[in-house]
Amino acid sequence: MLDSVSSIAALATQMSTQKTAQQVEVAVLAKAKELQDQQGQNALKLLESASVSASSVDVRV
Repeated sequence: MLDSVSSIAALATQMSTQKTAQQVEVAVLAKAKELQDQQGQNALKLLESASVSASSVDVRV
């Protein structure tokens, strides 16, 4: 009887640990996605600020 109680307790602890680890992984992935989105927006802003209108470029040969 004691062995089965110990086994159940060990399983519950293992499942709780796995759930916590999964929650941490999801949080890290969400933060990585957020950072990637922010970097993409910053890259677009940089490209927009660096763009030159065609009318200001002298293409005479």
